[in-house]
Parts: sequence; structure tokens; C-alpha cells
Amino acid sequence: MYVILGEGRRFRFGTIADKKVILVMTGLSMINAGITTQLLLSTFDIEGVVHYGIAGNANPSLNIGDVTIPQYWAHTALWNWQRYGDGPEDELALEENGDYTREIGYLKFANYTVNVSSSSSYDNLLNNVWYQPEEVFPVDGTPEEREHAFWVPVDSLYFQLSQNLLALELEGCVNSTTCLTETPKVVSVLRGTSASIYLDNAAYRAFIYDKFQVSPVDMESAAVALICLQQRVAFIAFRAISDLAGGGSAQSNEAATFTSLAANNSVTVVVEFIKQLSAASFHASFVS
Repeated sequence: MYVILGEGRRFRFGTIADKKVILVMTGLSMINAGITTQLLLSTFDIEGVVHYGIAGNANPSLNIGDVTIPQYWAHTALWNWQRYGDGPEDELALEENGDYTREIGYLKFANYTVNVSSSSSYDNLLNNVWYQPEEVFPVDGTPEEREHAFWVPVDSLYFQLSQNLLALELEGCVNSTTCLTETPKVVSVLRGTSASIYLDNAAYRAFIYDKFQVSPVDMESAAVALICLQQRVAFIAFRAISDLAGGGSAQSNEAATFTSLAANNSVTVVVEFIKQLSAASFHASFVS
């Protein structure tokens, strides 16, 4: 392995199963993940991006230590915050210009008011926030001609290959005395979501699960997905569950205890995926 330093990053070069790889840490949050991914793609000739790490969980059917493989990712913190007094039937500011939309849906803060009687009339000055798609300017498109994207799919070939990992055995113990009650598994899920927010709120966790059917909740993956979409580069993400966002059962929010286990499980899955990718590339080289 050798290392190149640049732009505040270390790019580590090596191989996994004869497949050349570059390893780089994104750092915390959407902006760091986006910058790092763009640096990677602008500096090197990259076949595809395999992103991995830990995440909170919004899906009640999953457990700590599970490694999720979402088919779609979205950034769920680009909002149009509607003025107080307006409602779902009222046009958003700049909606007429095509800058914003009501197609994805909204969060109504008044629905989460507490300590009121059932007969009380109540509202909330925070009103509503409407979820918005990102503006994307594809590298192969017309400069400054925007497209919009909310749910970004992972690469179809990568996702197909990842299904070979569903029976992979994962670690369930931090040490000889600290083990999970449920054996971790690799699982395909429909959607994951990202925002530069550490989500530790059960009400919002339940809302985004009911609204969007998301499973992993993290702070970076959607940024990587959006950059890869813009650059037309294959992408997939593996996220291991370290906690149930906002708490729940006795083990559900023990991120401090199980973060290392979740991180190790995500690495195990990524290494096996690269092996699958290497084998697929090898076989493809013999197909005329």
C-alpha cells in the first residue's frame, strides 16, 4: 500500500482480491462527503465508488449490527420552510419558477404538539417544511441546465452483485461478555436517507419511516450518491446499524457500545463485495 496526501485527505492505494482500490475517509457530514467524493473522482480514474460505514436505524424490523444495502438514497434536509398561515393547498415561494415543489411531501410541526387536551385547538408557528429534490448538473449534460433528483438509485450491477452477500456471517459480540441478542445479518432494503443531522429523536424517526420507508439514517451517503449521479459513476453504499435513532428497547440506542462492532461488520461486507466485483470483472473479460 502507498499513500498520496492532498487537499486535506489521505488517498491510500492497495488491492483486494487483485482489484485495485483507493481508500479515503470522507469525514462527517454531507459537505465533507461531497467534497471528498468530488476530489476522488476529479483526481483519479475511478471505475466506481463503494461507500460504507455505520448508521442509525429507522426500520423497526432491523437490529444493531445488521448491514443494510439500500437500493435508493435521498438527502432529506433540503427544505422549503412554508410561512405561517399557509397550508398544503398554498403554492410555495418560487414554486411557480420550478425552484421548489410540493410533490414529495411535508412535515407539519403542529402534529407533534404535546401537553394539549383533546378538545384544544392548537397550531405551531413553525408551520410546515416541504422536502425538496436536489439540483443536479450532469457532467454529460448542457452546462447550467439543471435536473432534479430526490431518490438516487445505486448502480444496478453493483446492487445485483451485493445480493450474493445476504448469507454472509457477521460478528455479534464486542467481546466475550458483550454480545447482541439477535445475530446480525446482511439485508437489502428499499431506501436510506442522509442529512447533516445526528438523528436521536424517536418522533422524527417514526415520521421518516412512515413517510419514506427508509432504513439506515446517516449523514453522508446521499452526498456520495448525488456526486456519483452528477459524474455518471457507479455507486453503492453499505451501512451497518449502530443504534435505533431516538432509542427504543434496552439495546436499541447503545451506539457507544456497538459502534465498533457495526463498523467491523460494514468492513466485512465491503471486502466481500470487492471480491465479488473482482470475480465479476474477471469473468466479464472472457466474454466477447
